[in-house]
Amino acid sequence: MINNKKSNILLLFLIISITLAGCTSNKSSKELTLVKQEQLILGTFGSISAYSNSEKEGNEAISKAYDRIKEIENLMSTSIEGSDVYNMNKKAGVESIAVNPSTMEVLLEGLEYSSITKEAFNIGLGSLIELWGIGKDWQKVPTSEEIADAKKHIDLNKLEVSKENNTAFIKDPKILVDLGGIAKGYAVDESIRILKENGIKSGVVNLGGDVYALGTKTDGSKWRIGINNPEIGSSNSIARISISDKSVVTSGDYERYFIENGVRYHHIIDPKTGIPANNGLVSVTIVSDKSIDGDVLSTASFILGLDEGLKLIESRPGVEGLLITKDRQVYVSSGLKDAVEILDNNFKIVN
Repeated sequence: MINNKKSNILLLFLIISITLAGCTSNKSSKELTLVKQEQLILGTFGSISAYSNSEKEGNEAISKAYDRIKEIENLMSTSIEGSDVYNMNKKAGVESIAVNPSTMEVLLEGLEYSSITKEAFNIGLGSLIELWGIGKDWQKVPTSEEIADAKKHIDLNKLEVSKENNTAFIKDPKILVDLGGIAKGYAVDESIRILKENGIKSGVVNLGGDVYALGTKTDGSKWRIGINNPEIGSSNSIARISISDKSVVTSGDYERYFIENGVRYHHIIDPKTGIPANNGLVSVTIVSDKSIDGDVLSTASFILGLDEGLKLIESRPGVEGLLITKDRQVYVSSGLKDAVEILDNNFKIVN
């Protein structure tokens, strides 16, 4: 397998690190201390940076945020034995199980977004994800018969949840719930909540490329977040976006993939076809108030394609987007145009 997701994440970390190091202020910089912790978490690189009144205060706040992220991972991982999602899948077709209120919150968000995105986003896609196995030992191109069979077991009408009782029941024993396309965004939002509760007003959370920029830099200016070049083998940023108190999440066909018989197959599976989405897009970036929205909408917009994806983005309050096509054309939503700076002249904003 060829996989350059780690290099792209590291590049994004570098961009943010440079941005943090370049925060020049007079009075504020003398009062605030920059604290940063990095961890492997949620199966990816995690980095949390915060400006605080002291190193001790900053480290305590960041550690609490990481504790919450680990709690979410232990609840929503498909592979951690005893997690809510693991238990749901194990008991599929057998009985309902009690789930944590946090898991219920994410399940309900996932079900709502299935409707909003015309089923482009589907938290019951686990059977197809496992079938393709992208990034796993058994990754391969499935047969058309295997795909057709797996598609029979992604119907979210077979997922029954009770908010009042915090219970969930998968009626179809072959459906596998997978919250990988939404839980990371939820974890970013929760880590920001924890930082705020512990007095942090300025900083950056980055969980595998799901980024939230809290407040402003210490000089009062906005954070500048780089957008990766989506072309395989590239390591530069083609644009950057200036934001404060916003999330930036990107989904692209360059993140996780494998090559078989000279054809590249990426990880963003279209529920309608059962195969990786192929509609001319290579990258979708969502800027939103909440990272959970960015997590979902970056994937859904990629699957829907340029026209329908832009339409979905424009329809959502507080959400903006940047979509890149295979021919290096950049499309931005109406509220984002003044915040985007193109850094690579090979790419051009065309709308």
